[in-house]
Formats: sequence, C-alpha cells, structure tokens
Amino acid sequence: MHCLSRSGKRMKLYYTHASPFARSARIVVREHGLEGKVDEVVSHPFDGAEDFIKANPLGKVPCLVLDNGQAIMDSEVICAYLDRELGDGRLGRALEADWAVRTFYSVCSGLLDTLVLLRVEKVREAEGLRSAFWWGRYQAAIARTLDYLEAHTAALPDVVSLAQINLACAINYIGLRHAEIDWRHGRSALARLVDQLEQRESLVATRLHD
Repeated sequence: MHCLSRSGKRMKLYYTHASPFARSARIVVREHGLEGKVDEVVSHPFDGAEDFIKANPLGKVPCLVLDNGQAIMDSEVICAYLDRELGDGRLGRALEADWAVRTFYSVCSGLLDTLVLLRVEKVREAEGLRSAFWWGRYQAAIARTLDYLEAHTAALPDVVSLAQINLACAINYIGLRHAEIDWRHGRSALARLVDQLEQRESLVATRLHD
C-alpha cells in the first residue's frame, strides 16, 4: 500500500477531549509511539475553525491532515492508516485475519453510534423534544449490545487490537455521558477486560472528559 506521508513533517490530528471516536485515533498514536510525528489539535466542531472545516467539510472529529495537506477522515480509516502506514500493522492484524474479531469491532462501533444518538435525545429532552419511541429503542439496543459483547469477549485476541481499543472507547463514553447505565451489572468478563485495558498508558493518557 502506498504511504501518503513519509517526509518527516508533523501531521495534525484534530480532536476533542469528549469524542470517543477521536480517542481511538489518539490511542493508536500512542500505541505506535507516533507522538513525535503527529500534533494533536483540539478543535470543537461547533466552533467552525477555518482550518478544521477546510480539512473536513463534514465538521467532525477526528480528522488527520498529512504533511501534503491531504485529509483522512473517519476514525476507522484514520486508525487503519496510522496502524498500517506509520506503525507495524499489529493492531489491525487480528481484524484482517478473523471475521469474529472484525464483527466485534463493528458491533462496538454500532454501540458508539447508538450511545451518541441517545446523547442527542438527552439534549432534545432538555428542549422538550425527546422522542419516547427512539429513547426506548436506543436503551434496548444498548442493553442487548452490552450483553452481546459480554458473551463474545473470548473472540478477542490475547494481544491488544483495534477491537479492544474500540470497546474501551465505547465503555468510557458510557461513563462520560450515560453514567446511569450500569454496564457492569451481570457482565463480569466485560468489566474485567475493560478495567485491564484502561490501565494501559495509551488509554490513561486519553480518557474522555469535557
């Protein structure tokens, strides 16, 4: 695969401290020791900073801008680029080799999407616009998905992969935005795994906060 950036010039990774998607990219940066190649730039999407919007017209984080000005968007694509092109590819290897691990990764992404949608409903609730229908669907989907992840932790490789990183980011977001969800209850395997992951230096340094 052709590497888009090898000049040694520092790249920019736009992020916010509260974005679980950006956190996954920041973890990969640290897992591969890329801090010397990547400048992390806080840029809240709602601020509409000119350089950020120019790089990513969607106005979403994370966004990785290479030394040639080319932008890579979407956390999954950014993590894959950092892992394969600037790292040794070890974080994504298990996903490429095992459909069960890739599925686990995808389910974690879906959980994150649903958690963000539930967050939107909370904001709408403050405005008197919450949908009882969607509130119930999101809550049910989150509970079912957590049970699924609990039942499938054995599918994960012994070494840390993008699947474990995605999981940790989703669970950390629950703690930040949905503390009322008792994700640990009845899910001891999931709790042990996440607690172990959160002790890694790359995760300690990137925990979500406002």
